[in-house]
Amino acid sequence: MSRPGRAGPARRAVLGLLCLLLAAGPAGCARQPDASRHVLTVLGPWTGREAESFGELLDRFEESNEGVRVDYQGTTATREVLLSGVLAGDPPDVAVLPVLGDLADYVQRDRLRRLDEDVVDDGDYAGPWLSRPAGMSERYWLPVKVDLKSIVWYEKGNPPDASAREDVTRWCVGMGSDATSGWPGSDWIEDILLQRSGAAAYDAWATGEMEWTADPVVDAWRVWGTFMAGDDRAAETALTTDHRGPGGGNGLLFDPGRACDLEHQGSFARSLYGDDAPRADFAPSSALLPGTDGRGGARGGAREVSGDFAAMFAESEQARALMRFLASLDAQRAWATGVDPPFFSAHRGVTQEAYPEDDTVSRRIVREFRQAERLCLDASDVMPPTIRRIFHEKVLEFLAAPRQDPVRLLEQIQRVKEGLPGDTPWLEEACG
Repeated sequence: MSRPGRAGPARRAVLGLLCLLLAAGPAGCARQPDASRHVLTVLGPWTGREAESFGELLDRFEESNEGVRVDYQGTTATREVLLSGVLAGDPPDVAVLPVLGDLADYVQRDRLRRLDEDVVDDGDYAGPWLSRPAGMSERYWLPVKVDLKSIVWYEKGNPPDASAREDVTRWCVGMGSDATSGWPGSDWIEDILLQRSGAAAYDAWATGEMEWTADPVVDAWRVWGTFMAGDDRAAETALTTDHRGPGGGNGLLFDPGRACDLEHQGSFARSLYGDDAPRADFAPSSALLPGTDGRGGARGGAREVSGDFAAMFAESEQARALMRFLASLDAQRAWATGVDPPFFSAHRGVTQEAYPEDDTVSRRIVREFRQAERLCLDASDVMPPTIRRIFHEKVLEFLAAPRQDPVRLLEQIQRVKEGLPGDTPWLEEACG
C-alpha cells in the first residue's frame, strides 16, 4: 500500500480540530506541514514536555533526511483518533500505541505495513518487546518507549515495610482514566498473578491459552478483593479517584489532600508528580503487594512491563526510514534521556550509564529491566481489544463490592472470549 507523502486536506482539518478539542497542547500541534517537502504524519500519545522532546528527536531525523518533514500530532485519545483515520481511509503514516492487542487487530485486518527485516536487530531488543501475533513471521512494530510496572512508589526517606501488604489505607489507588477507567486495577491483578503464580501462568493467561476461571486468575482477583475490602471506604474512594490525581495530572502520591504513602504505578508515574518527582523513590512490588511472600520475586524474579509501540500504517520510503531511525541506538538514547524525568528504552545499548550519576532512581529502574529473569508485557495491553475493555469494566464492577466472589465476573469474561471470531489474533508470547 502506498500513498502520497503530503498530508491530505481532510486529515489536516481533522487533526487540527482534534488538537483544539483534545487539548493536545501547543507542543503536540506545532509541527505543521510544509508544501515544499515530503510530509510524514505521526500520531502519538505524548503532549506537553514529552511532545517537545519527541519533536526534538524528529528534528534530528529531518536533519539527516533532506526533503522530509514530520508532522507530529499528540493526543491522549490516540486509539480513537487512529481508528477514525483508518475508517476514513486516511490513516497517519506512523502511529504510536501502548496496546499491542489493537496493533495485532490491525495486522489481522491488513491495515499495518510490514517492516523491513533490517529495521530492528533481534540482538538489540530481547525479551518480549518483539513479540508478534501468533503464527506470523513478519514484524509490524517496534518499541519506542518502555516502562516498568512491577514497582511501588514512595517518598524518599520513608521506605515501606512488610506491613504494607495488609494495610490498604496506606495506598494511593485511583481507577479513573477517562475512556479507559479501570486499567489501574487490572495492573494490580496482573502483578499479583505474576508474583504469586509465576511467568508461565501469566504468559498462558495473557496469550489466551488459560481460561479466566483458572485457579491462578481467580486467586489473583480474590487476593486483591480481600485487600481492597480491608477498609470500608478504600474501594469506593478508588472508584471515584482519578489515577492522575486532582485535576487529572498532578499525581496521587504527593497530593496534600490524601493521606497515603504508597502507589502501585509504572515508571511513567514521575511524569505525573511534576515538581515533586525528585522526591519519589521506588521498591519492587514483589516485596509489597498483598499475597506476596515479600522476598523480592521468589517465583523467578519476573517483572511486568509496558511499552509504546510504533507501527507503519502508510508505506513509503520516508516512513520506512523513520521506523529505522526510531529503532536506532542513537535515537533511543537521545529520546530516553531528552526529557526530565527521563524515559526508558528497550534497546540493550541504552544502559544505566546513559543517565546522570545523581539520577539513581532512573539507573535502578534500568537495572530492574536488565536483571529481571523474565519481563512480561501488561496482559490487558496484549489481549484483543474486546477482552481488554471487558476486563477493565469488570474491575470496576468488582470494586463496587470487593468482598464478592469474582468467579461470576470471570465467567462472563470467559464467555466473551469464547465468543470471539476464530481468527482473532493473540500474541505468540507475553513474557520473554
